[in-house]
Amino acid sequence: MKTLIVLSVLLSVASATVLSRCQVVKAIANSELAHDPRYTVADWVCMAKHESNYDTLAFREERGPDGHIWSADYGIFQINSRWWCDSWASTYSANACNVKCVDFLTNGDNLTRDIECAAIIVKQKGMDAWTSWVENCKGKWIGYYTYLCF
Repeated sequence: MKTLIVLSVLLSVASATVLSRCQVVKAIANSELAHDPRYTVADWVCMAKHESNYDTLAFREERGPDGHIWSADYGIFQINSRWWCDSWASTYSANACNVKCVDFLTNGDNLTRDIECAAIIVKQKGMDAWTSWVENCKGKWIGYYTYLCF
C-alpha cells in the first residue's frame, strides 16, 4: 500500500511539468503575448509544442565543436542562455531578459517569467527567433492548436 501511494505521488509530480495544450492556450491568452497583432495564441502554442512538448522543465544543452557547453535552452519556450538569461554555466550571456535561466524551469503552470521573456524576445527578433516556429508553424494553418480551449 505504501509503495502504491509513493508511486502515485511521484507520478503526479512528474506529470505536473507537462501542461495540457489548453493550459498553455489559457496562460498565453491571458498574457501580453496575446496582444501582439503579428502573432496569434495558436502561434505561441504551436511553437511551445515543437520546442518543449509543453514541458515546463524542458532543458537542452548546445555544445560547441570542442565539447564545451555553448548555451542551453530552458523551459516551455526553450529560452536560450546565450542571449536571454543568465545560466549556471560559465559561458557568456547577454541576459537580455535580466533573469536567471533556472527561473524558466517551473513545476506547474506559472509561466509568468517565461512569458515576460518571450515578449522581450518577440519585440526584438520576432518569432523567427524560434526555428521550430519557422519550420512547423509559420505560414501554416495552425488554428487547431487552440481548438476547444476557449
